Amino acid sequence: MITPKQYKLICHSIPKVKPINKVIMKINIQLQVFPFFLFGILPLTIGCNLTKKTSQFRLVLKDDYCVSNINTGFTEIMPSFNNPDSLIKNDSLLSLKFSKNEILVANATGMIPVIKKIIMNQNVSTAGPGVNGLNLRMQLQGQVQRVESVFNEIISELNCETERTKRAAVYLDGYEKKRTNNLTIAAILAGSATTVTPIIVQSGRTQNIIVIGEALISTYLGVKLLQSGHNRVDFIYERNLLSDIWTEPQVPGQYPKFLWQMMIRKEFNIGDDNLSLMENIKKRWSSVELNMADKHTLYLLFKKGGSYDEDTLQTRAALLGQLGASLSLLNSYSQSCLASIQKKLIAPN
Repeated sequence: MITPKQYKLICHSIPKVKPINKVIMKINIQLQVFPFFLFGILPLTIGCNLTKKTSQFRLVLKDDYCVSNINTGFTEIMPSFNNPDSLIKNDSLLSLKFSKNEILVANATGMIPVIKKIIMNQNVSTAGPGVNGLNLRMQLQGQVQRVESVFNEIISELNCETERTKRAAVYLDGYEKKRTNNLTIAAILAGSATTVTPIIVQSGRTQNIIVIGEALISTYLGVKLLQSGHNRVDFIYERNLLSDIWTEPQVPGQYPKFLWQMMIRKEFNIGDDNLSLMENIKKRWSSVELNMADKHTLYLLFKKGGSYDEDTLQTRAALLGQLGASLSLLNSYSQSCLASIQKKLIAPN
C-alpha cells in the first residue's frame, strides 16, 4: 500500500505536460506567421533583391572593335581644288566633255590632273593611246578603286557600329523584361495574401496587420514596376561618325576630305537641290529622332559616349543606319559618275 508521502514523490517524478490550449495557441501563431512570410516577406525579398541588382547593373562596352583606317590608309585621296565652281565655269576642256556632277566627283576624288593629261595625250597622239596613255588610264583606274575602298570602309564601320549599338540595346531590353516578369510574380504573390489570409488566420487583429502589410508591399512592388528603363550601359567609342554631321565643321574631323566635299555639295543630294547631303541628314534627325532631345542626349550621341539607356541606344542605332544608307547611295552615284568619265575617255569621239 502506497503512503501519501510516496504518492507525492511519484507525482513529482512524472513530466509535466503543457495544457492542450497552449499547444493549439502556438500552432495558430505559427500558421499566422506562415502566410505573412509566404505572401509578404518572400515578395519583398524578391523586390529588394531586384532593386539591388538594378543599382549594381552596369554593362561596360568599351571594346570599340568597329574603327577602320579611313583616316590613315587613304590620306593620299585629296580634292584637286577646294573651289570647284570656278573649274566648272572656266575650264572648257572639261566642261565640253563631262557633266557638272561628273566634274565635281572627279575634282573631289583628286582625278582632275590625270583626266586632263589623258585628254591632252589623246589630242596630240594620232597612233592610239600609247604607253603613256595606258599608264595614265591605269593610274586613273587605281584612283577609282581607292575611292571605292574608302567608301566601303566607312560604310562597313557604320554598319558595325549599328550592330554594336543594337547589341547593347537588346541586352538591356532582355534584362528589363526579366526584371518586369520577376516583379510581376512578386506582386501577384503579395496580392494573393488578401484572399488567403482570412481563410488561414482566424484572429481579426492578425488579419488586419497582414492585410495592411501586404497592401504596402504591393504598393512598393507596383512602384518598382513603373520605374522601368533605368538600366544603363557605359557605351564608349573611339571615333564618332555622327559628330561631324551634327556640328558641321569647316574641316572634317572624322571623314576624308574628298568625301566631305561631296557631302557638303547640294548637287549630290538627290531629291532636294536646296540642301546638301549632310544638311538633309541633319534635318531628318532633327524632325524625328532628335525632336525635343535634351543637351545630355545630344552630348551622348555626338561626343565620346557615356551612360546610355535603351531608348538612347535605339536612337543612336537609327542615326547610324540612316547615315550608312545615305553614304551607300552617294557611293553608288559617285561610282556611276566615275564609270561614265572612264567611258567617255575611252571613246572620246
